[in-house]
Amino acid sequence: MLLAVITVRFCGEAQTLHTVVFCNTIDESIGKSMSIELQNVTNQIKTLNGLIDYDMDFHSLDGPNCTRENLKLVIDRLEVEENDVILTFYGGHGSHAENDNDPWPQYCMNTGFENQGNWVPMASLQKWVSAKKPRLAIILSNCCNVVQKGTTIKPLWAMGGDYTKLDRVKAANFKKLFGAKGLVMATSSKVPEPSWCGIPDGGLFTCDLIQALQMVGSGTIAPDWESVLQKSYTLCSSRDIVDREGQHHRQHPYFKVDLSGNTDDIDGHDNRWDSDPLGQALLEIVNKKIDQSGRLAMIPNILDKYMGGFDKVMTVGTDMRTAVDYENPRDFLRRICLSPYIKQVNIIKKADGILTVHEVRVK
Repeated sequence: MLLAVITVRFCGEAQTLHTVVFCNTIDESIGKSMSIELQNVTNQIKTLNGLIDYDMDFHSLDGPNCTRENLKLVIDRLEVEENDVILTFYGGHGSHAENDNDPWPQYCMNTGFENQGNWVPMASLQKWVSAKKPRLAIILSNCCNVVQKGTTIKPLWAMGGDYTKLDRVKAANFKKLFGAKGLVMATSSKVPEPSWCGIPDGGLFTCDLIQALQMVGSGTIAPDWESVLQKSYTLCSSRDIVDREGQHHRQHPYFKVDLSGNTDDIDGHDNRWDSDPLGQALLEIVNKKIDQSGRLAMIPNILDKYMGGFDKVMTVGTDMRTAVDYENPRDFLRRICLSPYIKQVNIIKKADGILTVHEVRVK
């Protein structure tokens, strides 16, 4: 009888998507927008993770934790096997040095201009990630690429208040997309352009990238990274961006795709693994391959071990704002366990006694 949450990582053919999302959510000028960015990207990646049926190793760095030191520590500690994928996403301020031929920006993290020792050049992050030898490395960023004097050269969607529905999403397309071998890099603007963000959408390029990924799921565009990033470029560069002073701007993303084919399809496995114990518990309690009585029996254990710090669970829609449900933890667990349609529950945020989640349904 399955009474406890399975916390063992299953090896063999299982592949893991190691994800690091880091955003500057405390800067006065962009913090609110980057908080939206963090939630949007978190939800999209976790949903994709379920569609491709990989194990999930998800890391998030925001607020005071969005530092060079913490980022390097997370990357260094990733336990990467030869068939694994590493995906990083940065949202925040970026800069570019004068007379620097490197097309990629430097991530300012959560520091000011005077503290450049804690900045992370996107090219450096690529080296850190490549050193882990993943099958596929995906390095994405939404940040400015503006040339600024004094910058030194140093060696990175939401449709409304509803659930995510998978009834028309072609999971096989995403499996092919993430089955690639090699390197994918993209940043939201080329040198010397700024990147734009706002409320309530977050980064404009990020919105366009999410839209392109959704088009992969619907079969509208081909399931390859060149098509995804070219579509993101087309969507973003066609925007007429008007600032507060009424000035018009254009934004042109920059990307690089260096791939060497695809892996053979690897069948999914019954027991997906999540590095977050609560995330693993939620995977188990909605896993229809486990008898419902066994899943109901998990509830006391989950409440005791993983949900004691939460007074309420808020389920939000795809816009990450609309509250779809607001329940006590026991009622939430019982509801998702008994629902015949819930495939996955994405943890979006843990703060102030509230667990914020988003539901992915088969119909």
